[in-house]
Amino acid sequence: MEVMIEIAREEDIPAILEIMKTANMHYVPSPEMPELDWKCFFVARVGGKIVGAAGYKILSATEAKTTLMAVHPDFKKHGIGGLLQERRMLAMSEQGIKTLITNADIPKTIEWYKKHFGYKEIGKFKKLHEFGRPDIDEWTTLQTDLSEWRKNHDKKKQ
Repeated sequence: MEVMIEIAREEDIPAILEIMKTANMHYVPSPEMPELDWKCFFVARVGGKIVGAAGYKILSATEAKTTLMAVHPDFKKHGIGGLLQERRMLAMSEQGIKTLITNADIPKTIEWYKKHFGYKEIGKFKKLHEFGRPDIDEWTTLQTDLSEWRKNHDKKKQ
């Protein structure tokens, strides 16, 4: 299966929201996700069809946060989430971002961020409304040193 990771286009918004619906993260705008800025999104395409998407938001010259990320259930376990995460981390690194924050609610996902992307848990906070896993009512906030991740990433690619 050939997966293409591409910068999103404005016309991709409906497909992105359909992917987010599979993870209960399609309530946009909402208190949890006020907007979807397609200019800060990547999409994963298989056979021309969007099967995953991941976004980010720049907070300052050196800080950013990831926003939504989901992969259609039919395409999970193929590494698409990792490809999307890596691509958005590279994009933020190229813009000078040093510190990256991520909020997650699924314990398995939290461990995945820690294991593969160097995140550390820095806090928790209550969800504002149902978003993501409906049986989990709080977000776990994770942080990674994007500069350190980039150095390690570049070494592995050599």
